[in-house]
Amino acid sequence: MIALLRLLGADVLRSQRYLAPALLYCAVLGMLYSGDAGTVLPAYAGSCALIFPVGAWLAVVISTAEDPVLRTITVVTAGGWGRVLAAVATLTAATVLLFAIVATALPVLTNPHPYTLADVRTGLLAHLVCGFSGAAAGLLLSRPLITRTGVTLLACTAVVVVTFLAGRSTPVGLALWMLGHQDVSVPALLGLLALSVALLAVAVVAGRAVALRR
Repeated sequence: MIALLRLLGADVLRSQRYLAPALLYCAVLGMLYSGDAGTVLPAYAGSCALIFPVGAWLAVVISTAEDPVLRTITVVTAGGWGRVLAAVATLTAATVLLFAIVATALPVLTNPHPYTLADVRTGLLAHLVCGFSGAAAGLLLSRPLITRTGVTLLACTAVVVVTFLAGRSTPVGLALWMLGHQDVSVPALLGLLALSVALLAVAVVAGRAVALRR
């Protein structure tokens, strides 16, 4: 698995398609925290909302870094679609974790409002909930389930819009609501995090099932 992760990571780096979501993410974070971002927890809500579509974008980038022919070779060499998709999900989750750490730490350094350790913990959990949910959506809407990039892009955009419109009925909406209203429950965030990780697992299982039928 470690060798597979290195291979996939090298392919992503060579493709350079990760630069677009990474630069967008950094640019928006810079605008959000260039001055006084406001009260601690509501300030985190902005970057949590951002990491959801960026997480989906990163998942699509990592899923499609290899062309179909190379992906077939990787699947055969690695021993099946299950291992490859698990590696893709793991690499995506690790990337989202890195983005979440950056978004959690940046306002601590730039926002004049004081941050406690509890605030930072809450912010990190909320970012992971939103980021992993986005990653799960991106994995479900890219290869091998959807093979056309244009369709994947439209589907991801639709999911992001519907998720924001659905409000508290989704893990992302509930996490954002808790931050915005400063009514945060750590056990509730941990439950939402477990749900978002479960969605990542569902994406792997669904992708494997579809790939084996084709």
